[in-house]
Amino acid sequence: MKKLDRRTMLKAAAGAVVGATFGRRGFAAVPKRSADLVLTGGNIITVCDKQPLAQAMAVSGGQVTAVGSDQEISQYVGGDTKVIPLAGRCVSPGLIDAHSHVIGFGQMQLKYVVVRPPKVKDFATLNRELAAAAKKTPPGEWIVARGFNTFAEGRFPRRWEIDEAVPNHPVLAIHWGGQFGVANTMAMKRANLLRADAKDPYGGKYLRDRSGVPDGVLLHSTAIYSVHQTVIDDREQLECAEWGLKQMAAQGITCVHDNFCNPRYARAYVWLERAGRLPCRVRVYPYVPTLEHCRRLVQKVQRYRGPLVRLQGVKLAVDGYALMYKVPAEHRHLAIPMHPQPRFEEIVKTIHNAGMQADVHAVGDKGVDWTLGAFMKAAGSAAECRRRRHRIEHFVFRKADSIRYAAALGVPVCIQPNFIEVRAEDMVAKMGIRPIHSMLPGRTFVKEGVRIAYGADVPAFPSHSPMDSIRSAMDRRTATGRRLDPGEAVSFTEALQHHTLGGAYAALDETEIGSLEPGKLADFVVWTGDLRRVGSGAAVAGLRPAATYLAGKAVYEAAS
Repeated sequence: MKKLDRRTMLKAAAGAVVGATFGRRGFAAVPKRSADLVLTGGNIITVCDKQPLAQAMAVSGGQVTAVGSDQEISQYVGGDTKVIPLAGRCVSPGLIDAHSHVIGFGQMQLKYVVVRPPKVKDFATLNRELAAAAKKTPPGEWIVARGFNTFAEGRFPRRWEIDEAVPNHPVLAIHWGGQFGVANTMAMKRANLLRADAKDPYGGKYLRDRSGVPDGVLLHSTAIYSVHQTVIDDREQLECAEWGLKQMAAQGITCVHDNFCNPRYARAYVWLERAGRLPCRVRVYPYVPTLEHCRRLVQKVQRYRGPLVRLQGVKLAVDGYALMYKVPAEHRHLAIPMHPQPRFEEIVKTIHNAGMQADVHAVGDKGVDWTLGAFMKAAGSAAECRRRRHRIEHFVFRKADSIRYAAALGVPVCIQPNFIEVRAEDMVAKMGIRPIHSMLPGRTFVKEGVRIAYGADVPAFPSHSPMDSIRSAMDRRTATGRRLDPGEAVSFTEALQHHTLGGAYAALDETEIGSLEPGKLADFVVWTGDLRRVGSGAAVAGLRPAATYLAGKAVYEAAS
């Protein structure tokens, strides 16, 4: 799709007025019956080259019937048509969050102790929150916390430093990114890990004290789950899923890709769908930690495809923090692969041969290269890669040959622009400024022809708002105000494309959603601000959904 800039949109607006005056036909065709819903008098951003901007839109049977001028769409108004006068407000396609963990989001907020910054910034504030939770929890029962980032001490606390505050409960605290954890002595003892001969888990690592005994610092999800993994029952799964999806709909999101879903938990989405309680479409990517898990999954999983929920592919990870070619010696323990390379390639091949989409977490430059190579080996040709559309999550660093190769293979890349604000400074400390300055290279991706999607990645990131992703992509400022390479910034209209049609493309949905055109599903957002005139990140911060519609039905309306 071609770039839609502000000039193009303003020209389209003028064209819409001319069409209204002289009867020029837009998308509208001769109606066979009146529409269920008509929006009039607005500024409808279609994210479509044929007609980027329109005044009005007709919806029937949950699909867009026509878009065009008020005059053109007036023919769709009948006695039973609901008409919404927009009074100049903007409408966009429903936003697509192409990478989040909805049930995990609900589980963190509703079931865990939340230890996010700025409330938790050092060992003392972490222990304060854990001790407060201990007072409400019977002795011996688990306390699970999530959300910490970095600590003022410059490292993670060891188990004995948590024991000072919580000696009588097993404690597991998880980093907000989900790749690191810290546990106290009671937790490590319950997991039978207080011994020098405890083997590191597959794909993970225990940091150790001088005697070789694990010190409570856990690297990668496999190490975290080897200590404790909270299991929620069916009722709790429904509660967490429904709560998380309501938060998404309130941000203008009409479709979310759950990229790390327990296969059993995915049933919650189906139950909500059948009960008529889903405010968003959901694309499910169950996660596989090993080749054996992957083989079992592709053999047994039900290839579900409902009206709102779809099993789209299988998620795996090549790295956790970042598998890099060059890493400072003191941080090499962070740059470890989740699988040996041949085993990783076999997992990708297993997913490919099962006819499913592979979805790979790859942060570091070396991890990305492993992933692209695995896609090519599994597919056998660039043409087959483009047809199958296996995708990469994160792809943080600018490496020109890798970006061009991803474009040649037609690999969609889902990035999290808010990474710049919440993770860049930590990476500066561990990797140095040079690779960080050009991280999340939005402009280079577009220039080289890579199809980009945006995702919030909650709860691994603190914000589930698409506007925070767009703001970060435009401003490229870290938490300390440091501005990274401004040449990699994108415009608001480009970012909006990435959060709509880009997300649709990443899940092979572009013929159904992602833009407002006749025949596509009527997923859209009515906004409080003027999307056509957003020129800075500060302006993005003021945008709010007035209403969110799924298949022409309101699923969220602002209180005002």
